Amino acid sequence: MSRTIPVLAVLFALATPAFAQESTCYVFNRIPITGVDEIAKQISDPRVRVEDKSCAVSRLGELARELVNRKDIAPSSLYNPILGALAPQAQSNEHHLIRESACQALGRFSDLGESDKLIGPMGKVVKEDSNEEVRLSCARSLARFYKDASTATTELVTALNAELEKGPQADNVTVATAVIRSLGSLRDRRGFVPLMRVIQSRFPTATKREAQRALENIKWD
Repeated sequence: MSRTIPVLAVLFALATPAFAQESTCYVFNRIPITGVDEIAKQISDPRVRVEDKSCAVSRLGELARELVNRKDIAPSSLYNPILGALAPQAQSNEHHLIRESACQALGRFSDLGESDKLIGPMGKVVKEDSNEEVRLSCARSLARFYKDASTATTELVTALNAELEKGPQADNVTVATAVIRSLGSLRDRRGFVPLMRVIQSRFPTATKREAQRALENIKWD
């Protein structure tokens, strides 16, 4: 009962008009892991503002750290609502802010069980999302999946190969560089061939330098 009262109080605050004109991240940060279902409802509710949905997504990511000691709570109850937020919404011009937060939040599950289930959807975002900042966010978050380095590297390699086929463009140089840095963090040898292709490509010198650093970081044994 002691945990139920704070959750209800926070949700009441979210519904109060006085909160409608200001950020409510601090409100979500008071909701414990037992309130994940209520947080998820905020993410799926079309009446909730983009800014508040982003806060809700971020809170689910923060709560992931508590799953280590909570075997009674399935990780999917936290990450499924976040995965749902990755789907673009044509009716919202600012939905990319939610997707960016979702990519960051998913990175917090990298050390937990079932983390491998997140890599495919994140890789798809890196390759296909229309917003550069969202693609950047997911590319960077994939660098955290050391436990699933092989799978994460495969997704990043696919994304990098796609950018190499396009060649350097105004909207892909930054993303390609982020993918390269993530490959360098994961240190998997599967990144060798595409990284070599970067050095031989028409991408800017700064991007090629990142590829060189990533190559030097590969773990061969």
